[in-house]
Amino acid sequence: MPGRSSLETETKSNVHPIYASATRLDGFIEGEIGQDGKPDFESPCKARLEVPLSAMGTGNRLQDMEMQRRMEARQHPVIRVDLIRAWSLNADGRCRAAFEVTARGRSRSYEEDFSLNTSAGRIIVEGQHAFDMRDFGVDPPRFFSMKVEPEVKVRLRIEAEEVQGGDA
Repeated sequence: MPGRSSLETETKSNVHPIYASATRLDGFIEGEIGQDGKPDFESPCKARLEVPLSAMGTGNRLQDMEMQRRMEARQHPVIRVDLIRAWSLNADGRCRAAFEVTARGRSRSYEEDFSLNTSAGRIIVEGQHAFDMRDFGVDPPRFFSMKVEPEVKVRLRIEAEEVQGGDA
């Protein structure tokens, strides 16, 4: 849902943490909801999330320009996440997903736990994962005397509503 879904990042440096966020996320979730109101992971499911790099911001113009440059935003304007497979871990809404991230023309596969809640035709997915920017060919930046660490912690919240035809 526009404005309710968000992606936040945190990167450490030798001076202070660097936070960035985006609320303009695009994508879809396709799957079956069981009679218990929970996703049926035994049925085929697909999901894709696209994060336009132009929607990411730190609030610092110089840092944002450097991020756009290092991410080659003109040639690769979107970070894409594709669900490969998801499964339930327990009855409390903890799940695990195998997914592929594509950034700067490079794709990498990962697995991570996430929480999933459903109610009244709405799905809320929340999770986090730490990425190494070097996996996508991005060298950690330096701003004057500030050195940025390569690990980027990403927190994601997706809120989707069921639409006619069963897509959320």
